[in-house]
Parts: sequence; structure tokens; C-alpha cells
Amino acid sequence: MNGFELLVDGARCVLRVGEDACEFSGRTAAVDLADLGGNAHSVIVDGIQHTVHVAASGPGLYQVAVNGSVVSVEVRDPRRLSSRSAGDTSSGRQQVRAPMPGKVLAVNVSDGDRVESGQGLVIVEAMKMQNELRSPRDGRVAQVCVKTGDSVASGEALVVVE
Repeated sequence: MNGFELLVDGARCVLRVGEDACEFSGRTAAVDLADLGGNAHSVIVDGIQHTVHVAASGPGLYQVAVNGSVVSVEVRDPRRLSSRSAGDTSSGRQQVRAPMPGKVLAVNVSDGDRVESGQGLVIVEAMKMQNELRSPRDGRVAQVCVKTGDSVASGEALVVVE
């Protein structure tokens, strides 16, 4: 099994992936994956199907929507772990992107605002679910790319944090 260290909404997890199974923080499950096109994937875990939408928001950073809930995921590079503390995230500009098509219900920040890792930035309604997209790191809002009422495409940049 290939192993990955992840930060899921700031919490450390270990994912090991094999041919037809995965282990997530010690729990093993039978898994079947299929690419649905775009950023959508069908994931069957122990016989239960989930549609997962994944949008990159920076190097090694993703917004992942599963069953109407959105989480921030950072894939940690084990070769760089010794130089970073567990709470650190990548530096530089990072885009928070829509994990699936939807409508912007609220924009909670403005250009120039200081934000903390995990702070809510934008609420997007998709598939009749409200998804709060959060800052991937501490920093400053460099650009708000959307306004309330906008329709957004999957993967579209919503906010840029630096």
C-alpha cells in the first residue's frame, strides 16, 4: 500500500491506498474508485457509494466535497515534514476553488482582510447543500473573485489568500 500523510481540516490523518482497499487512520475498508470526469469521482467504500468532488486550491492543497460536506485537505510530503510544524501550511498565494458547480450565497471576507487557517471565506450552495469554504492557511485575502449571487463552475477560483 502507498502511504500518505494528510491534514484534513487541520487534523493529521494517515491514508494507505492499495489495489482494492485503503486504510484511513487505522481503519481498513474495501474501496472501488471511478473517475466521473471533471473533478468528480465515484468512491465505493465497504459497498456504500459516495460522489466526491475535488478542487485543487494550491500545491498539495484541495477542497474536497463529500455528501454535501466540504473539507480542506493537504497532502503532506514526508520528505518536507522535518522542516515544517504540524500546523504550518504552504506559503505563497493559494486559491480557494469551488469543489463543484453552485451559487455563491455569502462572501464573508473582503480584499485585504486578515484570515486564519480554517476561517470561513465563502458559502456556496451546490446540490441543495450549503458548503462553507475555508482558508487553507493564515494570511491575507489578496483577492475576492466572486460576489453573492454569482454562479460558479467546478474548480473556479473564489478567493485568493497570501
